[in-house]
Amino acid sequence: MENDISSILELLISLLCEGIHEIFPRKVIKKVVIGKEELISNRDLVKLKMVEATNRTEKVNDDVLEWLNDAEKFIEEVEELEIEMETHDRADACFAQPRVLGGEKKYWLYKGMLKKIKRLNAKCEFEPFSTPISGLEYFSSEYFVSFNSTKEASDQLMKALKDDSNHIIGLYGKRGSGKTKLVEVVGKKAKCLMVFNEVIFATVSQNANNVRRIQDQIADSLDLTFERYSEAARARTISSKIESKGRVLVILDDVREKLELKDLGIPINGNRCKVLLTTRSQQECTLMDCQREIPLCPLSEEEAWALLKKHSDIDDESSSDLLTVARELANECQGLLGTIKDVGSSLQCQPIEEWKALIDSLRHSARYQIFLSFRGDDTRYSFTGSLYDALCREGFKTFMDDGGLEGGDQISQTLITAIEASRLSIIVLSENYAKSAWCLDELVKIVECMKTKNQLVWPIFYKVEPSDVRYQKNSYGEAMVAHENRFVNDSEKIQRWRLALFEVAGLSGMAYCNGYEYKFIQTIVERAKNNKNRLYLQSTYME
Repeated sequence: MENDISSILELLISLLCEGIHEIFPRKVIKKVVIGKEELISNRDLVKLKMVEATNRTEKVNDDVLEWLNDAEKFIEEVEELEIEMETHDRADACFAQPRVLGGEKKYWLYKGMLKKIKRLNAKCEFEPFSTPISGLEYFSSEYFVSFNSTKEASDQLMKALKDDSNHIIGLYGKRGSGKTKLVEVVGKKAKCLMVFNEVIFATVSQNANNVRRIQDQIADSLDLTFERYSEAARARTISSKIESKGRVLVILDDVREKLELKDLGIPINGNRCKVLLTTRSQQECTLMDCQREIPLCPLSEEEAWALLKKHSDIDDESSSDLLTVARELANECQGLLGTIKDVGSSLQCQPIEEWKALIDSLRHSARYQIFLSFRGDDTRYSFTGSLYDALCREGFKTFMDDGGLEGGDQISQTLITAIEASRLSIIVLSENYAKSAWCLDELVKIVECMKTKNQLVWPIFYKVEPSDVRYQKNSYGEAMVAHENRFVNDSEKIQRWRLALFEVAGLSGMAYCNGYEYKFIQTIVERAKNNKNRLYLQSTYME
């Protein structure tokens, strides 16, 4: 009998405890719901402050980001548990007698949640909340100076990138104005400010018609490998990867013609992915349907002067003659940042004569950097064709006639203009070069520009002896005799041709007899790269 009474008492105590835990959870749950609403309010306030900090170009501190991440996760957990409890309560309603099982577990679960909510709500105030971002120099791994023009352009770029109405943004300016470096720095700054989760960079330039090469650059930035090889399949893979990254900025540098972004795999269907491109003209920005077209203006005269002194290692203590010439040179650089840096660096410790020669070179605007003179039948599809390709791949603007300009005895105005508009003429003196009256007229014009415009001239003795060219022997002698018989009434022409051959053969050139042609071509390209300052373009033809 006593055992029965004891068992009944234990059951009553157990039921009483369960009942208590069913009453108290309701109070705890109510506090959790109120705390959750307060946490949501605090989270939204923190997000608003983050937007304000970004607009002030300030970086949100790490402890703020950590708190926000914890708050987001916890709010999600609470909402999931609320759904689970509602489902459980609906199941209880199906029983005639209310179920009290699980009350104690529910009580301690909500008790733990309430404690965490109180802790998060108590720590939603941060001091400092954010810190000012340093200037653009902070985001550059190389020496970078922010001038008025770059600061103005960068401010406009940041504003455009934050504007949800802009999906494609264009920065345009002349070659050498510093567009590439500026967009690289702005991209890093935008990522630091959390405007974007990911920034991808790809150079277009000569790859405009090679979708795969551009896709490869984008894939490298995303640590992406392709399982399928068609351009369309690769584009789908890139698009899917970009969309999984959240907010993404794709920078396309040096766009020179219309690009189909979808063919590359760049999704422009919302605000999650934006494109920032650089071009040499505003027309190209318009062609790419840019919502914002931002110019990068040249440096002021004083900014150009300060930058030239910095890179050429001259100062106010230098000789007055050198300072006068340097001032002229700074003005000739037309305020183009890249040009000033290259020119200044190349003239360190150089005599004043080199400064003057470069001024003269800059004053004669060049449409082309390099003009190739050659006998088409000899080398167009072999040596000269390979040399042209190698020079172009290194970024040199090179003129090589397409075979449709030759005809008749007179050199065309197109070739005359191309020679005059070049900085360097490379003359491929092959076995049959002198047989062409066309080639010899080119040669006379090249020598003239060498003397009057301070142009560079490099003779390449391709499987011929320099002495044969200089003194017109063997195939060159035979060719000149044939010309004398043909132009018997124009001895002055023959004399000009002979003199041009004599002078060019006396210049410092390069000779090729045998061996690997590609190695010899690379030697020529390296020599051109070493003369980059003399070959730099400053032309009204070039944007």
